Amino acid sequence: MLHNHRVWCVSPVASAEELARKLTETTWCCCTAFALGDYLWLNDSTSPDGAQEFAILKQDGGNGTPVQIESITFGWCDEAKSLEYIRDTLAGRDDHHSFRREVTPVLQTPEQHGRCAHCA
Repeated sequence: MLHNHRVWCVSPVASAEELARKLTETTWCCCTAFALGDYLWLNDSTSPDGAQEFAILKQDGGNGTPVQIESITFGWCDEAKSLEYIRDTLAGRDDHHSFRREVTPVLQTPEQHGRCAHCA
């Protein structure tokens, strides 16, 4: 994660297909995050005008602490490629990358989050 002090608003998604559509068809606020299974996709973009970069976290890295396992620029992917990446993550193929690291993101529900400086 590039942004250690950002607060993310986490919304659940029902399927890999829904997430792939969301990550490729929309430019999201920098505070947007999605949850699917044991994984989180946190918008790690430097601005809403740039390519949509998402940090991918496993919610429990083994000791109760989230770990970042991947970072993907979904703004450069089509829906089919995004779906492939998401399915790889959900299958655990990204869980043991050498660059994996513990992180401490600030996560909120939409009700807790309300609106912030990143919200449009």
